[in-house]
Amino acid sequence: MKVKVCGITRPEDVKLMESSKADLIGFIHIHRSARFVSLDEICKLTSSMKNKDKAVLVMETEDINEVENAVEKTGINMVQFHSLSSRDIEKFKVSHPSFKIIRSIGISPNFSPSKVDEIRNYALTCDFLLFDFEMDGKSGGTGKQIPLKDAVKAAKIARKYNSKVKLFLAGGINTTRIKNEGKTLKNVFDYVDVNSGVEEEPGIKKEDKIKEFMQVME
Repeated sequence: MKVKVCGITRPEDVKLMESSKADLIGFIHIHRSARFVSLDEICKLTSSMKNKDKAVLVMETEDINEVENAVEKTGINMVQFHSLSSRDIEKFKVSHPSFKIIRSIGISPNFSPSKVDEIRNYALTCDFLLFDFEMDGKSGGTGKQIPLKDAVKAAKIARKYNSKVKLFLAGGINTTRIKNEGKTLKNVFDYVDVNSGVEEEPGIKKEDKIKEFMQVME
């Protein structure tokens, strides 16, 4: 199981992620996030990366033109969407066939038929799905964990419709969860997405927490 560390806001944390061998490094361009970084800041943060293919641009917009402008400016070719429709993602993929697309899907305790349909539609459209805890219709930034049984259920639904789709688990991921549930998670998910679980405050990663987390992931 690979590791994406999200919410990077500082150059020193970019270096820390690379030295810690994080597989993917996420930059959040969502205004409601406490870890928001502007496109100019993202360009500066990624300019020193040894491998820019590890960079992930995280966006929450329904305006495909805004997405086009952002990827052109940053030069990042992996994008994580929180609100773009499956139809618009299909259009984006036609014009950017080499890009990798992650779609975040919020998971709450009740799997309604519409949620199953949502998982199916994005599983058939995207390269990756990222399951995060859903609160008030929004996913991401809550620090809350999806219960294991619900995470596994969501993964099974996705793979029922597309056995090749890669899956992330996000939402309050930390060292304790990996120690307690890591064996099951590694059998189900391709990646974990960690953010607040390795911070001392929003957007400020803590080196000892990163090192401990990467050790338990080995």
